[in-house]
Amino acid sequence: MKNQDRLVHIKLVAVAIMWGGTFIATKMAAAVFGSFTGAALRYLFALSLMIPMLYFQDRQAFNINRQQLIRLFVLGLSGIFAYSFFFFTGLKHVKASHGALIVALNPVMVMVLSAMINRERIRILQLAGILLSLSGTALVISRGNPADLFTMFGWGDALMLGCPVSWAIYTYFAKDALKYTTPLQASTWAIILGLMLILFFVPFEPYPLAVSTEVWVALVYLGVCGSFLGFVWYYQGISKIGPVRTAAYNNLIPVFAMLLSVIILGETLAIYTLYGSLMVVGGVYLVNRY
Repeated sequence: MKNQDRLVHIKLVAVAIMWGGTFIATKMAAAVFGSFTGAALRYLFALSLMIPMLYFQDRQAFNINRQQLIRLFVLGLSGIFAYSFFFFTGLKHVKASHGALIVALNPVMVMVLSAMINRERIRILQLAGILLSLSGTALVISRGNPADLFTMFGWGDALMLGCPVSWAIYTYFAKDALKYTTPLQASTWAIILGLMLILFFVPFEPYPLAVSTEVWVALVYLGVCGSFLGFVWYYQGISKIGPVRTAAYNNLIPVFAMLLSVIILGETLAIYTLYGSLMVVGGVYLVNRY
């Protein structure tokens, strides 16, 4: 493995750690802010760093043609606007560790979408991995009793399931967008366009009278680590090793999210959560290994 390729893989592990932390930070912010207000603040913090950096790297990066705009708008709509709504709103209703396990379906969704659009054949072991991952998610959603899956299925679960669907669309179409843009340019424009959609709904949400320092720190973390570094490095991975292999690193996110939720939020992990996590991670491994 070349040093440059090794650096990409190291960055993707770091992204998994940072994105594992976004579940805890979002859980904290969602307890105070509305979904769109919290997301808007997150991306405003991110753009305060991304726009100046992009300006100094390439001033022409702010001049995009219609073809580029359409591609980047799809990214903003799916990965910024839709994902943020599902993420913030879903974590108002479920534990951070619970939500992380549902979002762990990201790599599976990316592979399924790629197979549907490109008409690629899904191998037997990959199909087994998909079923194993879905079974692990069902175990968590049903709180350990699959027979009660539909009675235990709540709005929080439905919203969190929107995350891997929107993220799969975002990841798949990012590969096409990156043929015409750099990782920093694509991530900056996606956030700008997605933020424009988010800001439309902000006035309809109440603003808290008081916000603690911890919540502001959480929002800055979401902007700097979760968006600025995370998005740019994730795009670099897609550009270098492709969307499916890049998405495979999302396997690590629920592991880090669960560890951090226990350490920082004091959440307790039920036995079904541990079994479900093994099934999801094992299933995603089969999907990406074979």
